[in-house]
Amino acid sequence: MLLRLIIRASSSLPKIPRDVYGNSVDVTKPHQKSKLTHMTDAEEWVHKIPPIIVNDDVVRCGGVKATGLGHPIVYLQLNKRDPTEPETCKWCGLRYLRNPHLNH
Repeated sequence: MLLRLIIRASSSLPKIPRDVYGNSVDVTKPHQKSKLTHMTDAEEWVHKIPPIIVNDDVVRCGGVKATGLGHPIVYLQLNKRDPTEPETCKWCGLRYLRNPHLNH
């Protein structure tokens, strides 16, 4: 009887998300949800790279070729309503920002 009460009480507790290694993951922080399915923290490392300043309105992204982590070519439009907000590549997560000192 006591065992049933303990099992019933523990099943009503909120579940703490854990990664593949059993470590708890705070899914409220950006780039933490991927730890629930992936074994690497690559998304966090890419997020630490500062936005790349570009002197044009359109940028072509093909991933990080130096490390062999390329992806299909995508073109990102940088002349938007809010020029201070970087545009993020949907494949690799690199962020691009139009040079604020250029006047086109």
